[in-house]
Amino acid sequence: MVHKMEWYVGTEWQLERKGLHKKVLAHDFTKLEKPHAVAKVIICVEEVENLNGRESIYLSEDKLNKSQSMEMGSALSPVDYYLEMLVQQMVIGEKALCTIKTKEAGNEIRITISLREIQESKPIHKLSVPEMYHLALKYKENGVKMFKTYPVFAHEYFARAAKCLISFKEFEGLTKKRDGMAGKDLYELFVQIQTNLAACLLNAKRYEDVIYQTNFVDKQNSPSEKSVYRRAMAYYHLSEFDLAQKTIEKIPNYEEKKEFNNLYHKVVECRKTSNANYKGMVKKMFG
Repeated sequence: MVHKMEWYVGTEWQLERKGLHKKVLAHDFTKLEKPHAVAKVIICVEEVENLNGRESIYLSEDKLNKSQSMEMGSALSPVDYYLEMLVQQMVIGEKALCTIKTKEAGNEIRITISLREIQESKPIHKLSVPEMYHLALKYKENGVKMFKTYPVFAHEYFARAAKCLISFKEFEGLTKKRDGMAGKDLYELFVQIQTNLAACLLNAKRYEDVIYQTNFVDKQNSPSEKSVYRRAMAYYHLSEFDLAQKTIEKIPNYEEKKEFNNLYHKVVECRKTSNANYKGMVKKMFG
């Protein structure tokens, strides 16, 4: 039986801060079900306007009017990342006009799309420990792939991954026998993700946040070189030269490693200059 859907789900949805908008065009109501963030669905894209060469695995001309499989959390381009978010706001049988704002005013991407089927769907809070681990790993790997070209979206993926694992802190209480995975495995992945987040924050010049994300460096016997370097770099930019130097010295034979050696010499020179300036200021004030 066909029903009007306005009363159930409304006719429009938008996420203004992301520039996303969805308007229902038609709906053959069979079941009031939306895909979760962990889901596999079948979609059909009927029309695309103003893509203008942007990367997408779903919106090319050869994919129009054909059923396509979409797995949530797999997007590796901004357009597909946003398209996933839009599809998650659709119900089975819905046809909608989805729009994504671009930097060019008045030139938004317009997509007519239908959600034909939800093959799998599971809310995140019902995932087991191994399932949550592999979801976080997937988000992390996507972030690594997007970091160079799309750093903002890489940051979002790393943040998603961290949120997944935070659900199971404190990790020490997890056992393989009872929970399906040992806590140390989740902790190790969490540290990797924090290191990835530190790279994004360093790019954004959010140095104090880098320090926060890499607090684990001071608690580990052998922290990764990447995490140590990013923490030391943040201290350097904050003019915390003593802390930067001590952080670098955590790495054995840092003098033999080009990046560490270069940063170490910068830190030493800046500290000398800073100390000389301070002494000069004191002399002027009290001389």
